[in-house]
This record gives sequence, C-alpha cells and structure tokens, in this order.
Amino acid sequence: MKILAVSDKDDSKLQACILQNMQFLQDVDIVISCGDISKSYLEFLVDSLKKPLFFVKGNHQTFHPSDHNGYLEKFISDIYETDKHLSFGGSNLHARVEQFKDYILVGFEGSMKYNKGPFQYTQQEMTKIVKKIETTLYLIQFKDFILRRKKRKVIAVSHAPIVGIHDQKDLCHQGFARFKVFLNKFKPVVWLHGHIHFNDQRNAQITKINQTLVVNAYGFHIINISDDNVDVVSNAKNLL
Repeated sequence: MKILAVSDKDDSKLQACILQNMQFLQDVDIVISCGDISKSYLEFLVDSLKKPLFFVKGNHQTFHPSDHNGYLEKFISDIYETDKHLSFGGSNLHARVEQFKDYILVGFEGSMKYNKGPFQYTQQEMTKIVKKIETTLYLIQFKDFILRRKKRKVIAVSHAPIVGIHDQKDLCHQGFARFKVFLNKFKPVVWLHGHIHFNDQRNAQITKINQTLVVNAYGFHIINISDDNVDVVSNAKNLL
C-alpha cells in the first residue's frame, strides 16, 4: 500500500507536484493527515487525488470537521457523530478504528495539555482513550482468529509523538507514554505523527522501534508498505 502522509504544513512543493501530475503520486492508495493542516489544503488533496482521506486533528486545528455554524448544528453533530467526517470527504480517526484494505487504522488527535486550548490531553486522559482502542483491537483480532482470517497489520496515526521518540522536553511537545505501550502490544507496521517541526526535510525523523517504523510526517512523506517492508521518501527533491 502506498500512503501520502501530511502534517503541520501546507506544502507548496506537494501542491506543485500534484498540479504537474507527477508520476510518484499516480498510485497513491490513501491520504493520511496527522493534523494542523488547513481545510483548503486537505480539500485540494481530496479533489486532486481522489483518494480516501483519514485524519486526526492537531492542537492548532483551525476548522471544525463538519463546519458548524451554530450551537444547534454542533448539538445535532454530537448526537449523530457527523464529526467523524469532513464536509468535503475524509474520516476522523481520533479514538476510532477503521479498516482499509488489509490494514487496521487507529488514530489519536491533539497534544499534551499545556494551556486551555482545544485538542489537548493530560497523560491520564490520553491513556483512557488508548486503552479503549486497545480493547477494540483485541476484539477485532480475536474475531479474525476465530474466523481464520489473515492477521491484519495496524497503522497508527497521531498528532503528538510517542514519549521518548522524536518528542521534545517542553510540555507542549512531549510525547504520550501510553503510545509506547500500544506500540509494544500491537506492533504497528508504521506509526505516523506530526507536531514536531523541522525546517529542512533532509533532517527527517524516521526511527525503527522493533517492528514499527515511526515517521514524523511533517510536510509530506510517501510511505510504501509491501509485506513487512516499509520504504519512506521524505525529501521532495528525491521525488522530482
């Protein structure tokens, strides 16, 4: 499977590549956003590539998934869970499990709680969310085992990093501890995150932890998954 992963930056290089109909984008299967991407940029990706979009929100997200105009719309959205989808397409992965082809996608929005802003969580709050997903995954895997289905690989998506992997010392950019527990339990084939900025994509943050490749998706990255092999191209210059 081929993933276009984006995060934290509306990248003009990627927009130029899409407008030029570059070959490396022709066989992309899915677009994944790790948060803090503008609505117009995501809409451009969906309209141009015509591929499924899955996303989590970042701590600086500036749009509401369903673009509510008032409290009544927000109330109705909470009841019918319309925030699972963007108004122009795309599925919100936060605290949810989605199945795509032979893979299981899970997602966690936001960052460590450092002020009164939205989409921020304490370690305890995020731990509860992750544990809920762990229970759901165990049930799915048990069902697959009973039905003698092939075990599906997990792809994890978050805005914040895993504690101790690509994170930083300041509270805002610290990683969540429960993410590492999840990684050790379910061994995702790849973990995509954002939130940690760097100015030069040649300084890409890509780390192998046991069987999981952890990728900081800042800007945009192409991830190719074939069986147990994961190949990442993180510098746009290599794609031109």
